[in-house]
Amino acid sequence: MATRNTKVEWIKGVMLLIFFAMLFGIPNSSPWFGLVFVYLMAAGLFIVGSMLWIALRSRRAALALSRMPPKRALHTREVKALEWFGQPERIVWRMPRGNVIDLEKVAQAAGNRPVVRTLRGPYREMVRARHHERHAFIGEVEVLMLPGADHSLRENNEADVLLCGTFAVVLALNGAWRIDQAPSLLR
Repeated sequence: MATRNTKVEWIKGVMLLIFFAMLFGIPNSSPWFGLVFVYLMAAGLFIVGSMLWIALRSRRAALALSRMPPKRALHTREVKALEWFGQPERIVWRMPRGNVIDLEKVAQAAGNRPVVRTLRGPYREMVRARHHERHAFIGEVEVLMLPGADHSLRENNEADVLLCGTFAVVLALNGAWRIDQAPSLLR
């Protein structure tokens, strides 16, 4: 079964083949050659539109999660684990979204009294830019999965998360992985 991401990539490939067929199949002296540029503009709008649709859907899902009642307050041991994962020598663990995420600032940005919320749903992963930019989602919310959490994934997941703007940091997953236990497993 193909995921939505592979379908979009397949559509983009077919669109590129059609563009090249039009570019090299229609002579430049023909009055129909203008269709090549119209098609190019339409394809560009499709690609930009799909990117905006994904961003808006993720933002709406994060907003809906923020309206849900909190499960509990963030524990001190979880803040310490976020600081441990946020140390500079572990920078590769902070790059699943294509940019560096400072986990210490994530905990600070969550407010004076950060709260943990429960996120439920299936896990999916989107890869863009030839495997360099990975986006992980539980339900429709983009999540930051720290090392070791991927071993606890199931078809339907229940995660304790710290919501930070438009994405959430996974603190516990399916009762099998917790962020405060992860540093001892990875040393």
